[in-house]
Order: sequence, then structure tokens, then C-alpha cells
Amino acid sequence: MIKDVKYPGRNIIITLSEEATALTSTVDGGLRSGIRYVIHHQVPKNFMEDPIEEVTRTHRELAINSDKAITFLTATELSRNHVIHGEVINGVEVEVSVTMGLTNPYRIDGGNVITNGAGESTINMAIIIGRPLTVQAMIDVITLAAQVKALTLAELTGNAMHGTTSDAIAVVTPSNGNKEPYAGPVTVIGKAVVHVVREALVRAYNTYTKMRESK
Repeated sequence: MIKDVKYPGRNIIITLSEEATALTSTVDGGLRSGIRYVIHHQVPKNFMEDPIEEVTRTHRELAINSDKAITFLTATELSRNHVIHGEVINGVEVEVSVTMGLTNPYRIDGGNVITNGAGESTINMAIIIGRPLTVQAMIDVITLAAQVKALTLAELTGNAMHGTTSDAIAVVTPSNGNKEPYAGPVTVIGKAVVHVVREALVRAYNTYTKMRESK
């Protein structure tokens, strides 16, 4: 479903090949229809402005209709910390767009949330699936993706972190067509999501850590 990717200024604009429905935890999120763009927008590291106003201003500057876009905010360096990984598995096309910053991590320990540090903070993931899904199936995808993120980060960091405190996630699927009712771990869609999300996160983590080491 990804038609084009552009990097204007402090933004990444992903143009979709067809109109989509999205379920997202972005600041302009919720259940959205008529989506044609996924945007990653870089804000200053000391960002304290109203996030909705920032999103609206960004859309205006990019000449994009806000009704047709979902927008992730992050302070990580987009030009160096963005990965798109896609695969077709058992006929299911999944593409994952990830931006990564890890300076405000958290981990779950005995029912408590342990935080450490402050800064770029955000892991943002847009999971773009080439099959229409019901809302229930989209929730399945978000659930699986969150589990994969926590397990993958725990593995990569020796259980030092399971995410960051401002992570956002979106699942994006075609609006038209017969909707798949389920996307849990035993479905072909769920299995494809687990694999592609993990691969995207590993690539993004390796890219981010190499960038930090080079500074």
C-alpha cells in the first residue's frame, strides 16, 4: 500500500496507494477513515507546545488535508532513525514504518512501571497491511505489535527496557473490500504481523544504536 516516501524538512510523508482506514494512538488518532498519508514529524527535543496545534501547523505547511493524514510526533532525528521494512508472507503484505529514539525508556517489573532518563523518547510504528480488517482485527494487530515490541526490546537490551513512555502505534488497512474478521496470533495475518514487526524493530534498533555510537 505504500506508493511513495518523501523526506521534506523535518518530516517523512508516506503516501498510500489507496484510501485507508486507520486505528491509531497518535495525537490525531482514534478510528479514522479516508486516510491517504502517514506522516512522521520531528519536533524539538525540548518540545512543550500543544501537540494538536503542532500537527495542524505541520499539515498546513505540507499542504495536506488533516482529514486524510495520521501524524506521529518524535524528537528523534528522522533522517537517520527511520526504517521501512515490508514482506509478503503467505499472501499477506505487511509494511512497517518505524522511527526510533530510546532515551526515555521504561520497563515493567512486578506490576510496576520503571522509567529512566528523558529525551528523544519515542518508538513510533505504522503497520500497513494490504488486506481490509474489521475494527476487532485491527485491535488484534495492535495487541500483537505491542507484545512483539516489548519482547524484542527486552531481548535486545537484556530486559533493560520494554518501550518508551511516549510510544505510538497505528494499524492501516484498505478501506474497501471484504474485511478480515480476525488477526490474532494463529491467523495468517497475525503471524505475518509478528514476523515483520520484529524484523522492522531489529533493523531500527541496530540503526539507532550505530548512530549513537558514531556521535
